[in-house]
Amino acid sequence: MRLTTVESPETRDHFGPNPWAPGERRLTFHLTLQASPEVYDAALRVQDVLEGQEHVRPVPRAWLHLTMSSLGREDAVDRVDLADVADRVFDQWPRFAGERIVYEQLLIADESVMLMARDDQWLQDLAEVQRRAVDGLLGERPWRRLQPHTSLAYLNGPVPVAGLAERLAPAAASLPEVIAGPPVLTLMSLSRETGDYTWQVLRDEGPVG
Repeated sequence: MRLTTVESPETRDHFGPNPWAPGERRLTFHLTLQASPEVYDAALRVQDVLEGQEHVRPVPRAWLHLTMSSLGREDAVDRVDLADVADRVFDQWPRFAGERIVYEQLLIADESVMLMARDDQWLQDLAEVQRRAVDGLLGERPWRRLQPHTSLAYLNGPVPVAGLAERLAPAAASLPEVIAGPPVLTLMSLSRETGDYTWQVLRDEGPVG
C-alpha cells in the first residue's frame, strides 16, 4: 500500500486542547469495522511496528471506525427526535449496505496514522442522507465535506514525520495495494473519557453481499 505523509516536519497532539467536558457524550453516526477482518489485520501490522514509539496511542481493534456525522451532545437531543433521525437514516441503508470502503493509502497525518479511503460517491451520498435528517429534525448546522479515513493510531505529541515514515515503510509495503472493507452503519453514544474514542451502540445494521 502507498505510504504518504503530511508536509509538516512533525506531528502534533490530537487530544489537546480537549473540547470535551468531563463526562460528555456525543451522538454520532460512524461506519464501524467489525465485519472487516482485513482492516483489523492492517491495523495490527501498523501498530506492531509503532510499538514503543513515543507519543503514539494505537486505536484498539474494537474502536476502529470511519467518522461520519455528529448529532451533537447527547444531553441536548430529545429521545423522540433521535429515534426519528435514526429511522430516516436506517431506512435508506439498504441503498448502501452492499458497498465497500476501499482503503488505498496509509497516511501519516498531523494527528494520527490513518488508512485513507477512496472518496467514492456512495460515502458522500450516505453522509448527505445523515445530514439532511439531522438538519431537518434537529436544526441546520455547518458541515464539512466528508474526508473518509480510519485512524489506526492517534498521536499525542511531536514526532518527526520523516522518522515515522521510515519506521512505517515496511508495514505499508506488507499491506495489499487496496483493502475493501464491508461497513456497519452504527448510531452511537460516543465518549472520550478513557482517552480513546469508545461508544455504546444505540442502533446498527450490517453489510450485505
